[in-house]
Amino acid sequence: MKPRAVTSVFALLPMLLLWPALRHAIESRMATHMLLEFPLLAAAGAAAAMRCRRRPSARRWLRWQRALDWRGWTSATVASSVALVWMLPSALDAALLWPAAAAAKYASWWLAGWLLADGWRRMDAELLLFAVGNLAWMAATAGLLYLDAPARLCVNYLQDDQRHTGIGLIALAALAGALVLRRVARPSNSVVSRDEPRYRSP
Repeated sequence: MKPRAVTSVFALLPMLLLWPALRHAIESRMATHMLLEFPLLAAAGAAAAMRCRRRPSARRWLRWQRALDWRGWTSATVASSVALVWMLPSALDAALLWPAAAAAKYASWWLAGWLLADGWRRMDAELLLFAVGNLAWMAATAGLLYLDAPARLCVNYLQDDQRHTGIGLIALAALAGALVLRRVARPSNSVVSRDEPRYRSP
């Protein structure tokens, strides 16, 4: 499959959540809600950004976005804040009970992905290590909390599902740490340009 087709598929993934049966199947389990839906929403936002920025007409808004996201600081802050909020058990319960909270969940993860699609390439190694290290630490802490909690933390999920989610969060934290160390270990000249990546004609 061509790269453009792949990004188009990922960009349209949130549309699948309009199918009530599929949305219920994903969100009825805590593990798939957090470990599948959240990353897919962020991937959809990143894919949409990648599709849009290939167009010459996108250069104006991309310059405006970068003016507000100097060296990826805004992207890192937004992504960390979004992850922190939606790791809270009360936030998960709210997303299942109130449509407004669910809409905020979809929009915030999508926006985080949109910003990171461009911002992560311009982050200094120190910021990248701090941001991903902070996310990994939050995920591991939440995972340990879900594992060790003697009672259910979410009203809508059983304790066994809570434990499975905890294991998944710890594994995700380890994977994120390994990936960022691999990314930082690459030579600095492997990135074309942090501030002005090449544009491709459609």
